[in-house]
Amino acid sequence: MGIQELTDRKLLGQFFTPAFEANSIVSWAVRTGHEQILEPSVGEGGLLLPALAHARTLHLAPKIHAIACDVDKSVIDGLKTTIGPEVDLIHSDFFNLDPEKTDRVDVVLANPPFTRNHQLSVEDRARLKKRYPVKGAAGLWVYFALHARKFLRPGGRMAFLVPAASSFSRYGEDLLLQLKDEFRELSLQELPNKPSWIGSADERGVLVLADGYQAGPAPAITRGVWRYDGVARGGLSRAYAKTPAFEALKKASQPLGEIAVLSIGLVTGRNAVFLLNQQDITGYGINQNDLTPVITRTKHVRGIVVEKDDLCSLGRDGEKTWMLTPRELGERGSGVRSRLALINAKARRETLWLNKRSPWWMVGKSGRCDAVFTYMNDKGPRLALVEDGVFCTNTLHQVTFKQATQECDRLLAVVSILSTFGQLCAEGIGRGYGGGLLKFELQEARLMPILTHADGVAPDAILEIDKKLRSGQMDEARRLADAAVLPEILGAEWQAAARELEEMLENVRGARRRGQARQFEYGHV
Repeated sequence: MGIQELTDRKLLGQFFTPAFEANSIVSWAVRTGHEQILEPSVGEGGLLLPALAHARTLHLAPKIHAIACDVDKSVIDGLKTTIGPEVDLIHSDFFNLDPEKTDRVDVVLANPPFTRNHQLSVEDRARLKKRYPVKGAAGLWVYFALHARKFLRPGGRMAFLVPAASSFSRYGEDLLLQLKDEFRELSLQELPNKPSWIGSADERGVLVLADGYQAGPAPAITRGVWRYDGVARGGLSRAYAKTPAFEALKKASQPLGEIAVLSIGLVTGRNAVFLLNQQDITGYGINQNDLTPVITRTKHVRGIVVEKDDLCSLGRDGEKTWMLTPRELGERGSGVRSRLALINAKARRETLWLNKRSPWWMVGKSGRCDAVFTYMNDKGPRLALVEDGVFCTNTLHQVTFKQATQECDRLLAVVSILSTFGQLCAEGIGRGYGGGLLKFELQEARLMPILTHADGVAPDAILEIDKKLRSGQMDEARRLADAAVLPEILGAEWQAAARELEEMLENVRGARRRGQARQFEYGHV
């Protein structure tokens, strides 16, 4: 397949499993000591060796048999000196193994290669996608999981240690949906800490645990945080019950993706050069016509609307709120040329985004930007309208409302997400990350519920909410948003419902910040 030709660890995506994580994974997977096991990318035996050791703790004379495969001949040769006859060692590209010609197994244990889609050859990508159709630019590990399940006996189980992208990417979602159809139980367990990978990889890990092959579909994909004791935790069993008020609000809402198109913000390829503050602009003598006002950080989203004056003020305070977007380079020695000269020829050749553009220095502004959606959040996400001509970098999501969306509906969208209902839904839609941050990929941001009102939000309420936001009084702004949008749907009981929702929000937000399992599910997969 061409994958066999890769020998460099980075290209192979080899991030060998740390012992601490491996021991907890095999304690979930190996339950009797009599299992037949497959490890399709055995590496140095990071999962296989602990599995054999764990089997011996269950039985003094375990009846265990294993198949261990790897594309790297050196690791197979190295294992021959440490592995006994109960293990069949196979030097092969895993995708060349035929499940119809291989003994079926009870357990698949895998820390598959984290090789990204763009690192595969065009031929390999096409071949894998044809064999195992999956949406999006899937990494090699996705195809490993889809191929590996074919080796299981009915009732078998899989434990895959995979990149964190499994929990938010389009291809990760598609993989989970395919596994959900086939397994009785499916769980996605976030590792509370970044593993100390052998090889010093800078990658977060997630466990995909699938049990009961061919006994699906699973009723839900449960999600939680792995506790290193071999027990999957979290998910709907720990979720807060939905109240009648919550269900009424959910019924009276529609996803943001139905009224707007969301896309990534502008990608410069070299922020240190393309993003400037006012001091940079003055120092290089760059003309205002060669600049675009941009929102580059969540903290720049202050009020209901982000205006050019807001960004000018932040730029004077040292914030990089301007992007270099010249239409032409100008004369030699010009401010634009001098700034771009900070990127040398070698850096230009090695930077993917610069090579994608022609000319390399022209950052394309496609379409219009009507609003921005915050990507990484401490409290919860914000949607803010922007003045015409303002854009954002890819540290936020760009929002373009559909033509039929009126100004009153746009303001209602902003207030809906700010409300306690919106913020609570966000805890079930977004993904908790290290440090307690809540992250939204595009497909998650599109799911955020927008309440539907006949009359929108009163102008006076908008002004008061904006004032609270700009003064940093986020909780007060949220309560004002409740007063603006809840009464029309919930009637006279809206205040009691708001207090109930607020208590739930405080609990689930506090759990996220403590690194605990997600305790609220919005209701999507």
